[in-house]
Amino acid sequence: MSPTQARAFHAVATAGSITAAAKVLNVTQPTITTQVRELETLYGVELFHRHPNGVTLTNVARELLVIIRRMQANQQDAIQYLQTVQDMRIGHLRIGSYGPYDVIEILAEFTRRYPSLTCSLTFANSMKLHAELLNHNLDVAVFTDVEATPEFHSLAYNKIKQVAIVGKSHPWSNRKSIQIKNLKGERLIIRESGSEARRATEEALKASDVTPATIIEIGSGDGAVAAVAQGMGACLIFDVDTISDNLVTKLHIRSADIVAHVDVVCLAERKNSRIIGCFLEVAGQLLEEKKN
Repeated sequence: MSPTQARAFHAVATAGSITAAAKVLNVTQPTITTQVRELETLYGVELFHRHPNGVTLTNVARELLVIIRRMQANQQDAIQYLQTVQDMRIGHLRIGSYGPYDVIEILAEFTRRYPSLTCSLTFANSMKLHAELLNHNLDVAVFTDVEATPEFHSLAYNKIKQVAIVGKSHPWSNRKSIQIKNLKGERLIIRESGSEARRATEEALKASDVTPATIIEIGSGDGAVAAVAQGMGACLIFDVDTISDNLVTKLHIRSADIVAHVDVVCLAERKNSRIIGCFLEVAGQLLEEKKN
């Protein structure tokens, strides 16, 4: 049954005649007659008993009318649901981030503006976030040095600089800065493969032809900071305000200006999604406030 046939049947069943149904739908009587007859012929049923003054419903028609009314109610429910989503009264946003640093301030403002929406936030390295966006497992992500490709739409949000950190008991804890070459023979804490901090560290070591004494791999930024605080080694990490100076000492890296660009990213094909667009809008407005 086509939507046109369903409308024609419903109009005749409720109006009581072909003529009245034609007026309701603003079409000609032959059009209504044709649509009803096509429906009856298609399924080999009789829907109406025709009389000079109108029609009466057969038993089949009465049962069908109940179903058609339920279909119309479901359609109206669907329209109301979509309008609710459009008005941002319902929805769920899946967010990923390289860490809590930039994403939390965006998410906090987003939830203040849209308190009825639900959100989930997961943390992973840049490589994982890249893959999760492509696989549609995330709606939006905040991570560093996104490769410019047609698949992604990105908003440049922040820049963070790489620093060295050491524990308070480390011999360098009284210094203000080091050079990459100072890491030769040192025990070094590094992030897992796929992390932007890991990539930047390896490039810096290679450029300076430096080989640490030993390397300990730790799979999170907080874990790396905790390891450094316990005196397990030094670490090159991107500086964020949440790294406590009470736990570790931050050291400027001389002759190596290593910067990561933090972007808010979604699939280009999804940037006009209502809920994703609102998150990007919030991030953009926060960025403008920082500039001012």
